[in-house]
Amino acid sequence: MCNMYSWFGIDFGTTNSAAVSLTGTDSNTVESIHYGDSKGRPMPSVVAIDKSTGEVIVGRDAKDKRNSLIQTHEYFTSIKMRFSSDTENITTKIFENLKKRIERDENNQINEAVVAVPVGFSRKKKEYLRNAAKEAGIDVKMFISEPTAAFYSNYKQLKGCSNVAVFDWGGGTLDVVILEIKNGFVNELASEGLDIAGDHIDESLARRIHSDFMRTKQFPVSFEDLDGITKDRLLMECERAKCELENEDIVSINIFKYGNFGSLNESIDYKFFSLLIEKDIDNAINCLERAIKESGKSHTEINRILCVGGSSKLRPIQDRLFEKYGEDTVYCPKGVMWAIAEGAAFISTRQGNHSLHKPIGVILSDNTFLPIFPQGHPLPCEEKELYFGVVDNAKIANIIITDSENENEREFAKHLTLPICGYFDEAITLKCFIDEDFIFRMIIQSSKMPKDTGIDWTYDKLKISYRLDA
Repeated sequence: MCNMYSWFGIDFGTTNSAAVSLTGTDSNTVESIHYGDSKGRPMPSVVAIDKSTGEVIVGRDAKDKRNSLIQTHEYFTSIKMRFSSDTENITTKIFENLKKRIERDENNQINEAVVAVPVGFSRKKKEYLRNAAKEAGIDVKMFISEPTAAFYSNYKQLKGCSNVAVFDWGGGTLDVVILEIKNGFVNELASEGLDIAGDHIDESLARRIHSDFMRTKQFPVSFEDLDGITKDRLLMECERAKCELENEDIVSINIFKYGNFGSLNESIDYKFFSLLIEKDIDNAINCLERAIKESGKSHTEINRILCVGGSSKLRPIQDRLFEKYGEDTVYCPKGVMWAIAEGAAFISTRQGNHSLHKPIGVILSDNTFLPIFPQGHPLPCEEKELYFGVVDNAKIANIIITDSENENEREFAKHLTLPICGYFDEAITLKCFIDEDFIFRMIIQSSKMPKDTGIDWTYDKLKISYRLDA
C-alpha cells in the first residue's frame, strides 16, 4: 500500500546529515521515520572520490577510512562551511545518498523537502544548496533555521516557554540561538557560534592517548606520522569512548595492532576526559552567555535551554549547564541528533506561515522611517515599487535601507549611492521583494540614467518569525 502522506525534512550538517519523514497511509497512521547510515545514526557528510577510477564513497565508510583513503582519493569534509559552485557536485552526492537511503522503502519516495540551515546562512550558500539538491532529484520547498527547527521538534515540551536558548552542539560547529515565543510566533532574537565541536574533541582525545602511549617507546612517531589505517582506528575508538562516557565513569580503548608498536590498551575515566576538554566547555558556555546578552534577555528570563546535536549529550557540558542554570532549565531530549531534521519535516506540513519579525524600509529626507515591508508582513513577498523625486541639480541620490525607526534598535543601516541627473522630472524607482529563501532583493534605478548605472542589492539576514499553530 502506498503512503498518501509523506513530508520530509533534511538536516544537511557540517559533520553529519539526516533526513526524517512524517509518513503514513492516512492522517491517523503518520509516523516519524529516521534516515541516516547503516548503523541507525545520521550519515557523515563525507565524500571520497577515487583519483583513478572516479568511484564515489559517501557517508560512514568514507569517514571511518579517512586516513587510509586520503592518498588515493579526493577527500571532502565540512562542505557546508565552504559552499561554492565548485562544491555543488560533492553536495549533490550527499543528497543522492540520502535519497537512495529513503527510497529503499518501496512505499516512500522523496521529491521535495524543507532543509534546515544555520542562522544567517548566506544567499549564495542557499543557492548552491538548492542547486545541489535539485541535481539529486530533491526540490527544496523552503529553508528553515536549524535552531527553530530544533524548537519545533520539541514544541510539546516547550510550548509554555516565553524564551528558549537553543544550544546546538554537533560534530563541526556550535550554534546558539535565543528564541522568543510571543503571540503564537517564534522570533529569533540573537545568535552566536563556534567552529569547535565533536570532531575536534575526538582528535584531542586521540592525540593525548597517542602521546601517552608513545612515552614508553624507544622510537616513537608523531600523531601526524602514524599510518592512516591506525589513525582511523584510533579516532573511531576515541569517538566511541567519548560517547560511552555519557553513562560510564571508566571506558577502555583497545587496538590489537597499533602500527608497529604492538597492542594499545588505555583506560579513560570521566575526570581525565573532563579536564581534557575543559577549555572547549568554557568556550561553549561563553558562547551561550554572549547570545543571551545579545538578545537583551537576562538569565532569569530564559525559561529553558534546549540541547541538541550529538556533542550536547556529553556529560561534562551537561554538568556545567546544570550547575550554572539549574537542572530544571536545561532540557536534553532523546534523539538529539535527529531533532533538526524532524523539526524541518514538521515545518514541511505547515509551509507558508512565516513573516517578518522586524520591518525593512528606507529613511526619508526628513529622517523618518518608511517601511517597505512592515513587521508581521507574510513571507515571501511579491514585488513592490516605490517612487521618489530628486532635488534639482543633485548628482547623487543617497538611499538608506534599515530595519527600525529607532536608531538604537537598528541591526543594520545600508547606505547606497545612486548617480542621477538632477532634473526636476527625474524619478527614482525602488523595486523590491522577498523571495522564497527569505532574501530581500532591491533594484534602484533613475528614470534619466542608463540601466547599467542602477543598483542591484540583496540582504540575507532578515529577522523571521514562524507561526506555531496554523
